[in-house]
Amino acid sequence: MGALRTIGQTAYYGAWLLKGLLGFKKALVNTMIITYDCNLRCQHCHIAESIDQIPLPHSISYADAVEDMRSSYERGARVLFFEGGEPTHWKDGERNLLDLIKAGREIGYFVTGYTTNGTNVFYLESDTISVSLDGPREVHDAIRCPGTFDKLMANLEKVDHPNVFANMVVMPENKHLIRETAQIIKDSKKINGIMINFLTPPPESKMLTLEEKRKVVDEIIALKKEGYPILNSKKALKELLMEDYSERCPFWASEFVLPDRSKHFGCPMKGEACKRCGFNAVREYSLITRVSFTTILSMAGRFALSTK
Repeated sequence: MGALRTIGQTAYYGAWLLKGLLGFKKALVNTMIITYDCNLRCQHCHIAESIDQIPLPHSISYADAVEDMRSSYERGARVLFFEGGEPTHWKDGERNLLDLIKAGREIGYFVTGYTTNGTNVFYLESDTISVSLDGPREVHDAIRCPGTFDKLMANLEKVDHPNVFANMVVMPENKHLIRETAQIIKDSKKINGIMINFLTPPPESKMLTLEEKRKVVDEIIALKKEGYPILNSKKALKELLMEDYSERCPFWASEFVLPDRSKHFGCPMKGEACKRCGFNAVREYSLITRVSFTTILSMAGRFALSTK
């Protein structure tokens, strides 16, 4: 049954890619920012910086989320990610993130995933779990909040899941700690790899220069050659040095739903932020839509095919 499911999912993705090449473009990924609320106030987080100015509601209701999940599925999306804020803090009465994950699977999404700071609870029913890790303990805690590194690691010790990976945002505070952070992942029995990103502004103070980025990318590529579990494809890493990615970004491949139910095809920050985009995933999406077979193979098993 599992093999048949994988064949069916692979066939759907192949048809989606072919239709896109022929001009029939539709979103494959539905990213739902289900809440702006978070228990941390990370230095580089634009939401934390401006939470008092963000109009209500700060969270979407369960009924509205399910309706939007279903409509996105009917338009063609098959990959569902929950973001925040901190999505594990989302609640609607007795409902929590697990209820949204189950609803997504019942609707028919091939893959569900979410990003978390790891200080709350892990919902293992999700196919993919992304944890935020910005360096060794001292630096991670300075960026995010004292005690968060140990809390993350302690919670991970309780987890038995095949597809937990780390997300790192490279800033002035941790640009010299790429190897040390990758070593944490390599030594971990709970985290299966790391995806490395640059910051998309704001805040301006956390931006690296292009020359600093070039040194970081060279180091990451060298670490991949050494066998460190870096998930970024080599081609995407090189394209991270293309700061203005607006001409290559496949906006049509993903849609975002915000807590107020507004919908955006492509990044909600689309505009000036595109000119200094540091988000690796859009490079991977772009390479996939340009039929880079090495990127397709490196991303498919982790982010596109169900583990459940």
